[in-house]
Amino acid sequence: MKDPNEAMSRRQFLEAGSSALLAASALAGEGAIAKDDAVTEASLRSGGMTLTVRVGGPLTLVARLKGEDLRCECPLPVEVCLLGTNGARRWVSLSYAAVRRDGRWLRCSADVQTDAGPLLRFTDVYTSARPAEGFVLSRQVEVLQASSSEAGFETRFVLRSAAAVPLGKHELFLPGVCYQDYRFVPRQALAADLTEEFVLVREDRLPLPLAMLRDPASGSTVSLTHLEPDGATSPEDARPGPVVDERVRVASLGALSQRHAELAFVYPAAEGQRTYLRGEGGDQWSERFHPLRPGVRHTYKLLLHLSRQPGFPAALRRAWRAAHALTYHPTASVDVPAAYEASISLISDWSRTTNGAAGLPFRLGLPKGNLPAPTDINYQMGFVGQQLPLGYHLLRYGLLRGKEEAYRKGEAMVDFWAAHSLTPEGLPRTWYDTTPKPGWRRYNTFLRVASDGMVGALMAWDVTLAHGRPKPGWLRFCRGFGDWLVRNQNSDGSWYREYDFGGQPVNRGKQNTTHPVRYLVDLHKATGEEAYRAAALRAAEFCHRTVHQAFEYVGGTADNPNVMDKEAGFLAMDAFLALWDLTGEKRWLESAAQAGDFTETWQYSWDLPVPETEGSSYPKGARTTGYSIIATGHSGADLFLAGAAFLYYRLFLGTGDAHYAEVARQLLRDTKLSVDVAGSLGYGHPGLCTEALVLAPARGRGVNVWLPWLTYSMIEPITKLEDAYGLSDAPVAKGAALRVLRAKDRAFGRTRGLRSLGIAPAR
Repeated sequence: MKDPNEAMSRRQFLEAGSSALLAASALAGEGAIAKDDAVTEASLRSGGMTLTVRVGGPLTLVARLKGEDLRCECPLPVEVCLLGTNGARRWVSLSYAAVRRDGRWLRCSADVQTDAGPLLRFTDVYTSARPAEGFVLSRQVEVLQASSSEAGFETRFVLRSAAAVPLGKHELFLPGVCYQDYRFVPRQALAADLTEEFVLVREDRLPLPLAMLRDPASGSTVSLTHLEPDGATSPEDARPGPVVDERVRVASLGALSQRHAELAFVYPAAEGQRTYLRGEGGDQWSERFHPLRPGVRHTYKLLLHLSRQPGFPAALRRAWRAAHALTYHPTASVDVPAAYEASISLISDWSRTTNGAAGLPFRLGLPKGNLPAPTDINYQMGFVGQQLPLGYHLLRYGLLRGKEEAYRKGEAMVDFWAAHSLTPEGLPRTWYDTTPKPGWRRYNTFLRVASDGMVGALMAWDVTLAHGRPKPGWLRFCRGFGDWLVRNQNSDGSWYREYDFGGQPVNRGKQNTTHPVRYLVDLHKATGEEAYRAAALRAAEFCHRTVHQAFEYVGGTADNPNVMDKEAGFLAMDAFLALWDLTGEKRWLESAAQAGDFTETWQYSWDLPVPETEGSSYPKGARTTGYSIIATGHSGADLFLAGAAFLYYRLFLGTGDAHYAEVARQLLRDTKLSVDVAGSLGYGHPGLCTEALVLAPARGRGVNVWLPWLTYSMIEPITKLEDAYGLSDAPVAKGAALRVLRAKDRAFGRTRGLRSLGIAPAR
């Protein structure tokens, strides 16, 4: 049975912000500020916002919008939870005891008192945010004396919406964790139920330390961002709480209350009422405290913002971009061409023929880069295997660089799939085992796996034809899948998620309809067949309704159905850009931009310190800004968004929005720091990089394997930037340079990058 003090602390955690505790402000001291500087009330302005603080009263934030005021407040700005030596928690919540005003800032203070004198001193300085709109709170909390009955402390700051609307009626944004509501997240996930009282998440699970609440009835949107986060951890931080440890400098962000929703920042982290650090007995909280020892300090900065946003996508975009501009620090220099050469070397050296089938192993072990077992020589067409797209890249490299061996290896890989993959109905089988008994694995055909693979087959056909080595059998292979898609498209324009070898649907979910759209557009460009164009446009209308307008980027992977994830956003962005090329309609560019806005929020855009510990998979010297959360329901991260750099650069050229070029450069450069170049990471072969790992506790642990998709994601945007624009980077071009690049992008859109257009394809 839980300690009753523990249960009481949960209620107190919520009730600490209520007016019932206002009487506690009588304990506040005024010694921190000289009397002759003090005022009873003061305000700051930032754009259309005004922040006001009052001695003995709340902090208020007012935004003047079109003659109407939006309001939010912090009822009691000074809040601390004291952890007793017996494990009980005690919350103290106070108003400011003194305020000093200057033209550029407000300095506020209060002391938490005991019978023996001041225990903690809060000093808060508010300034107008620059260049972002809003206000910055710079807080220092200092322990002035020890306490015989209390061992540790954590502090909190909240912003409460003006209207008494419960959390369950708000839209919540926690990057990589929660998007709008709790649909399409696993049942065990953080933020899986916004009707609960607490949704507090450690910031090292968040790609940016940011939380946002939007009231859909009024459009009122409040956001909190932790600026200059430290993120330090310790070995003790990996176990369920409570933990008292000064080395842990991770905060948490989230929302509270079904009575009157509040955004909350807690330092150090308090995660609950769900946590992935579950202890025995089903405890769903994991709390961190700093010791109550004289000289211990809390220092942190928060960005406060209030606005009205017309919808959740607009609110997400504004909040993320403001946080990104103030938190992300670009990588100075990365040798992208060297990372490309190392990656090509890896797949060329490991491409080989086993029992009559050419391909790449499904996995290699790290750090040595060895084959874990002979049975790991099995081939998956797309998704994590990416056999056909990597076959294309060997062909391309061989043809452009005069490397015949690389060409022959790529040719053998594509030949195998083109000759053996299609069923009589035209549906590709997607997974082949070479050892111990060669044959097709009884693995149903997922739309994602087939679409990935067949894009590679079409690119392979195109590059060989353009170089005078026609492969008509490869085009027949591509047409076979295209014709199957046309025949099996549902009346509403969709396809199902998964089919058996007879072409019968196994999983009737339709969220994956974006996946073959790019393939159909490219196949139409390659062949001129109207049926492929018509099928892509029917699918487009379905996706516009069910993905773009519904803001449902769901089920992007083959192994994690019906879950909101970044790969669904990536594939939607790719599909909508292809439709923009096909039709020239602006709505498809706008749809691609919204998908891009969603997808970039999964990318870590702040650097976390990763300790060098035994068993760590984290590449020494890499930046965490190269990694991105995989999906809701866990804190696993990978390098998948390396593959999105070209798409974001196209968004920059199409919209003129320089932020997309910055994202493209971030994805192009930072991810390459996790690729071994000439032994830079100590791996057994150049080009190796690691699969999934975690940046939350236990930070840096992972699976210690390389999978082929990693190399495809690394090299695909490099070659696309080179082929489309002659670039090896993603510059924020202006003026004449921008006009030239836009002309090249229009040319790419007309051809979809196909080199062989004008050379008549044959059936």
